[in-house]
Amino acid sequence: MKLKDLAEQLGASFTGAGDLEINGIKDLEHHTPVDPSSIYYVASKKYLAKHKKASEVKVALTIESLASQFQNAIIIPEEGSKVKFIHVVSLFEKKPKYSASISEKASVHPTAKLGKDVTIMDFAVIQENVVIGDRVVIYPNVVLESNVEIGEETVLKSGVVVYYNCKLGKRNLIHSNTVIGADGFGFYDYAGVRYKVPQIGNVIIGDEVEMGAHCTVDRAALESTTIGNFTKFDDHVHVGHNCRVGNYVYIAGATVLAGSVTIEDGCFLAGQSAVAGHLTMKKGSILMGLSGLTEDSKEKTAYFGIPARPALEMHRIHSSLPMLPEIAKDFSRRKKGES
Repeated sequence: MKLKDLAEQLGASFTGAGDLEINGIKDLEHHTPVDPSSIYYVASKKYLAKHKKASEVKVALTIESLASQFQNAIIIPEEGSKVKFIHVVSLFEKKPKYSASISEKASVHPTAKLGKDVTIMDFAVIQENVVIGDRVVIYPNVVLESNVEIGEETVLKSGVVVYYNCKLGKRNLIHSNTVIGADGFGFYDYAGVRYKVPQIGNVIIGDEVEMGAHCTVDRAALESTTIGNFTKFDDHVHVGHNCRVGNYVYIAGATVLAGSVTIEDGCFLAGQSAVAGHLTMKKGSILMGLSGLTEDSKEKTAYFGIPARPALEMHRIHSSLPMLPEIAKDFSRRKKGES
């Protein structure tokens, strides 16, 4: 793609050789030689100063105040520059192309209802009364149990399993080996007998949701475990039964929600964090990595630690920790003096 053509697609101006061919986009973070045929995203003075190799960049996607630093540049607004970067990345993405077809090696029950231009690959299993929307793509070894509904343009990667009666909305991307709708962890012990509580609910997932590989979302005991629109999971996220996860939530890898947790809109849960059962994370709150929330959060407040406390409070606690040995010694001396 020529420099001038790329600039035109972005609605941006450029400096340098408009006929210069650009073959990809790369990252200065890696310790590799700068590729003269690739474009590099350099949108801040801090980033420019951090990477000495930036001076070797032949083509930059950058802001106006930095454009003079480069021989060739596409100039983008400073506000929202990352959106332009995302656009450029998408232009160079080599997505697999699907031919709308049903593999002869797939098992599709005759009662299943398939929309237009659906792709079902080898060894997928589609059970009775499943409803699949238009342009859905189902990779090999996916299992959709009875009465499942899949919204249009959703993509299910290899090994995804969706248990019976669960519903997924439109344009979702579910990565490999994620399981949606397994039984919740419900048991009751009485008189020496362990009873399994039937999990007769389901899972309902909204639109534009992405789940990483090896995630698990348990079905509700009686009603629905729900995931809101535009929510994104990293890999290895577990959502317990009866949880309510809102819209525009981010959940990073290896995070666990116990049963009946409510995560309101706009929350962020960092990696390896956990939320105890029946709690609520209020709108816009943050749970930092390796933290365990044991009480309801406040809106737009960051928490960390085990048990998690508001971050400002926890910083004060941590700053006091180095003084504890001396405080303990002083306390011991005072106690001996009193006796």
